[in-house]
Amino acid sequence: MNMLMKITFDEFVRLNRGFDLPDSDIVSGEYPVVASTNIKAYHNEYKVEPPVVVTGRSGSLGSVQYITKKCWPLNTSLYAKDYRGNNPQYVYYFLQTMHLEQYNAGAGVPTLNQNHLQRLKINVHNKEEQGKVVAILSAYDNLIETNNKRIKVLEQMAENLYKEWFVRFRFPGNETVEFENSKLGRIPSSFSIVKMQDAFDYYIGGGWGNDDEDKEFSVEAYVIRGTDFPRVSRGDVSSCPLRYHKKSNYVARELKPDDIILEVSGGTSDQPVGRTLLVTSEVIEQLERKVICASFCKQIRVNTEVVSPIYFFYWMQFLYETRIIERFQLQSTGIINFQFDYFLRKGDLMLPTKEIMDSFESLIRPIHKEIASIAKENANLIKQRDLLLPRLMSGKLEV
Repeated sequence: MNMLMKITFDEFVRLNRGFDLPDSDIVSGEYPVVASTNIKAYHNEYKVEPPVVVTGRSGSLGSVQYITKKCWPLNTSLYAKDYRGNNPQYVYYFLQTMHLEQYNAGAGVPTLNQNHLQRLKINVHNKEEQGKVVAILSAYDNLIETNNKRIKVLEQMAENLYKEWFVRFRFPGNETVEFENSKLGRIPSSFSIVKMQDAFDYYIGGGWGNDDEDKEFSVEAYVIRGTDFPRVSRGDVSSCPLRYHKKSNYVARELKPDDIILEVSGGTSDQPVGRTLLVTSEVIEQLERKVICASFCKQIRVNTEVVSPIYFFYWMQFLYETRIIERFQLQSTGIINFQFDYFLRKGDLMLPTKEIMDSFESLIRPIHKEIASIAKENANLIKQRDLLLPRLMSGKLEV
């Protein structure tokens, strides 16, 4: 067993409160603005030199980030001002094992109790062994990051293909196609425009269920929320909560491959409501074939005789990226909601010919399957790393 040193937390690392930066003062730039759980934006100024370990101070506790660029930690976070000679990456991994959310001192908003934290006695490796621990764990993180980059490239390939075919209209055989004016501008004369309601086979609002099982809430199923979309789209379902639902609610909302989930509430000025997620068979398999979408979402099943689900998903992505989707937003009491009924009646869907949609789908599906395969590999790497982390840090596993 490794020999660990017993020191106080303050002898291990000194954490400092982040810096104020109102949203209105953020000027687009290259430096990450680091909130308590993620990178919120990019600013034209920075406060801290890398490497930077950041954790939540207020609101969200327990999450730890490792930033390798000059950055601006926000006032809702704590950043490592002094590593006390320790390996910064070792500090990052060690903090993950501490479950910092247990040191909450806030009565309302969770707030990290630094005074208590600094006096804590902890056991850490010496400097040489810290490097060995980092080498083991970072090998996993580097593989995970490489896989994430591969997924991003594949996503970009699919998006570029959509734009090439259906924005620039350079699809196979376009040389002989005639164009005509429409409410969406000039489009191929073989294309048509229909209302959203003409393309849907089924739609229903999501559900949330209960934390606990009882006679009424007896069906166990996962829930996909809007906040889970970015992860789930890359095959990571780890953030989706498992809850209990009424049988009738679950039966009406059970997600199937090629369903589309539309976020209909909770948008902001920076992130409009109306994000979408294409539900794949791989995601359903990972979630043990029992999953619904959350209350602030709509489950949509398109009529495949009218439109390809994959084409429809990318059409919705296009509406979102171009912010056309904002036509269907309504803000009240500070919350931005999506006017779904208005969207059904007034939302336009450009329909290519079935032959072109089928060709597009035949090229895109393999890309989605490759993304799912890489994501599965990542899930295994994350599981192995997370099993190793506490055993290495506690000294139970030799480095």
